[in-house]
Amino acid sequence: MTKKPSVLGHQPPVASSVDISDSIIATDFPGTFIKVIDNVFTPAECAALIARAEASAAWRTALIQTPRGERVDEEVRNNDRILLFDKELAGELTRRLLPHVQEVAEIGPGSTWEHIVGLPGFVTKTWKLLGVNERLSFLRYGPGHYFRPHYDGQLQLPDGRRSWVTVQIYLNDDDLSGGATRIFGKAGEDGEFYDVEPKVGRVLIFEQKPFIHSGEEVVRGMKYTMRSDFLFESVRWPGLVKLFTKS
Repeated sequence: MTKKPSVLGHQPPVASSVDISDSIIATDFPGTFIKVIDNVFTPAECAALIARAEASAAWRTALIQTPRGERVDEEVRNNDRILLFDKELAGELTRRLLPHVQEVAEIGPGSTWEHIVGLPGFVTKTWKLLGVNERLSFLRYGPGHYFRPHYDGQLQLPDGRRSWVTVQIYLNDDDLSGGATRIFGKAGEDGEFYDVEPKVGRVLIFEQKPFIHSGEEVVRGMKYTMRSDFLFESVRWPGLVKLFTKS
């Protein structure tokens, strides 16, 4: 099989974290894992990501997950999607993103982020961060498109890998109005919220359990993002993980 050309450059840009310490997130969800990081990807890299997706398939109406399977429900979700399964690209994204998520590289009993993988005090396994899920969901929102408030579902794959953390990459911002990712406080949709505005190269990373969030309606322009998960696997001998990653 011919290897596809790399989408990302060898020299990453200088990224910077957005301070959310005075937001409703910090007030209502202290101690939760959430980051907004700017300049993780260059505009050229973001354009190349969109091109890779569009070369693989046509845009289709995005589906929602229900107990009876996936279906279209434009009252809940009105946008287009390309679902790309690309192990090589997921590997590239992993290498770029890993330096920003070292806090959760290994989560075990009694660790700071134990609550991400289970009820504190009852976690019995150590989970190692593997990288970005090769299931890459490219999303396109035009004027009037939205995704109503929802939780992100957690994946449990047949081989035991689990998703505990969401990653969302914002791929453009030219001539774009609206389309923020709105994260609601504990009061829900009628209370306070924090808006993560679309900005090219920006990344939003958060643990999947507590956050109700929405894709707010796009007023003008087209919004492109890519959403995936960080996958983890349980390890029998967690001490060996550190040993081998240092060798």
